Amino acid sequence: MKKDNNFEQDTPKIDQEFLNQIHATNKLDLVSVIAKIPVPVALVQHDGVFISANQLFADIYESDALYLLGKKLGFVSTTVYQLFQDALQLFRNDSRLYKIENEFYSKGHFFQIYFSALRDKSSSLDCVLIVCADITKLKRRERVLIQNNKRLFEELYLDPVTGMNNKLAFEQFLKDRFLIQERKNYSFIKFEVENFKKFNQLNSYTIGDEILSRIGSLIKEELNQDLAEVYRLNSASFILVIQESTPWKILTIAERLKQTLVREKIYFDPQEDEVLTCAIGIFHPNCQKMYSEKQILETLDRAVDIAHVLGRNSIHVLDE
Repeated sequence: MKKDNNFEQDTPKIDQEFLNQIHATNKLDLVSVIAKIPVPVALVQHDGVFISANQLFADIYESDALYLLGKKLGFVSTTVYQLFQDALQLFRNDSRLYKIENEFYSKGHFFQIYFSALRDKSSSLDCVLIVCADITKLKRRERVLIQNNKRLFEELYLDPVTGMNNKLAFEQFLKDRFLIQERKNYSFIKFEVENFKKFNQLNSYTIGDEILSRIGSLIKEELNQDLAEVYRLNSASFILVIQESTPWKILTIAERLKQTLVREKIYFDPQEDEVLTCAIGIFHPNCQKMYSEKQILETLDRAVDIAHVLGRNSIHVLDE
């Protein structure tokens, strides 16, 4: 619920003049005056009883303007009546408050609703003017925009094979949360499937994509998603970002990932015993030191390269 405290100093005087006209006008004449207003509008006593309403307002509830006279707002809509009660409470708590807006849905349409407090000379609340605006088209455009933004995000930042965040998302993470002066303690694990090019050549790229998706699921299952994020960089490389952890825990995670892949027994060739393994590089950046995006990626590459040299299914840790 939005509140508006902006008002002119002579607002109470204007309200009083308007209130005098309302109370001096015959109800049927008042209906005639309000009927000329080209938007849905109603005038309601502080107890929620209609003083007047135009047909545009009544149409929202498939009713008749004259029929609403003397009826309570809750008679046509419990939702709007509750919004009215909330607005009333705020008006009573703050004598400087003159306008509140909100939204509601009715019979297939979205409406913006404005409650305007009409006060007497002593700033006491006399009645409330309610104005509605049909914002259904705007809501639909907003929904389309949200959907388009979601599709754009997926195209830009999600890997189509695994559904994980991609390299662009990782670069964005570095810019937003790591390459800054004040940052959390992060550790990086680069997980690279060994000889995956050979696997694709033996089994086809379609099967290779299925295996990568399977490996991505295995990685996510091994992690606490609240404290870790996973990115697929390229064909067979994944980066795990883990915050606020210890070097020992990071090494334990890497060992678990390594053993999990071996236990899956993904064979290069059903006729042979060779299974997919991985090389893992770990990097613990110095919290007091600033790094560039290039330095992070190159350091992780170096850690993985050393792991390859150490032999299949190896892990290497780089500290600074």
